[in-house]
Amino acid sequence: MKRIAVTVICGFLGAGKTTLLNRMVQREDAGRLAVIVNDFGELNIDAAIIAEVTDAVYSLQNGCICCTVQEDLLAQLVSLSQLNPRLERIVIECSGVSDPQRILQTLAYPQLRAQLQLDAVITVVDGVGYTSLDGEFARLSRAQVACADLVLLNKTDLLDPDELARVRSKLGARVPIIETQYADIPDSLLLSDRGETGPLKMLPASQSHDQLFESWLWQSPRPLNPERFRQWLTQLPPQVFRVKGLVRLHGIQNPQWLQHVGQRSQFNTAQNHHPEHAVQLVFIARRGCELRESLECSLEGCLIAA
Repeated sequence: MKRIAVTVICGFLGAGKTTLLNRMVQREDAGRLAVIVNDFGELNIDAAIIAEVTDAVYSLQNGCICCTVQEDLLAQLVSLSQLNPRLERIVIECSGVSDPQRILQTLAYPQLRAQLQLDAVITVVDGVGYTSLDGEFARLSRAQVACADLVLLNKTDLLDPDELARVRSKLGARVPIIETQYADIPDSLLLSDRGETGPLKMLPASQSHDQLFESWLWQSPRPLNPERFRQWLTQLPPQVFRVKGLVRLHGIQNPQWLQHVGQRSQFNTAQNHHPEHAVQLVFIARRGCELRESLECSLEGCLIAA
């Protein structure tokens, strides 16, 4: 019985993993595919976005896939491996704070080895933010790259030639590096059948994510003023790695998915979503930054008056 191929997508917060996953699941020849999405926060925004293009989404949320919900991952993989008709592929999107080597260790568990075959680890790198990470954040990002079979150097449209060369130099050339914009790569590089893989790469685990990141959910029944909210996003401090969620903007009929990293914000229309709250935002920030109160206070000023 042919083993089910498993593709792991990893990369630091905001690198473009969900964009890549969207491209993978929308391919006509994707076959019988299941997607496991892990989000570090109370609201699994990434899984909801992917659910708009495929109904085979399995969510592991409110914890990191490589530590607090690792047992849930194992149980989910066992369940998926037993589906009939049999799956052809499982894609795992790790949260941006995950050290992927622990996911690879999970795939080596005895109850999975006979059923699953690691096809590839694809690491998406934010070309703009990679060289600015420091300390444990830089170490985690390097661990994500070190586990890769293929590196997507994303957002190259925002780099000049010297900056691009500097990032490529820091990444090294141990595995293929593909330069991308919006994680757009040839179909031949997505879900390709690479056959049997070699031994799993085992690297030192990074520091517990609970000591590096903090995440919180902010909700409001009132919609946002589009201009004030966009201006608010441009003024976020660098300690905030990621803001994402589902928001209603005054004057726009449908709610919008928000993905924000660095100084870039992306809004996409949410189809068939009728959220209980007009605004649902997940923040992921450097632990101990003590910004939550001030950010939420200033965000109140972006709401439409009751």
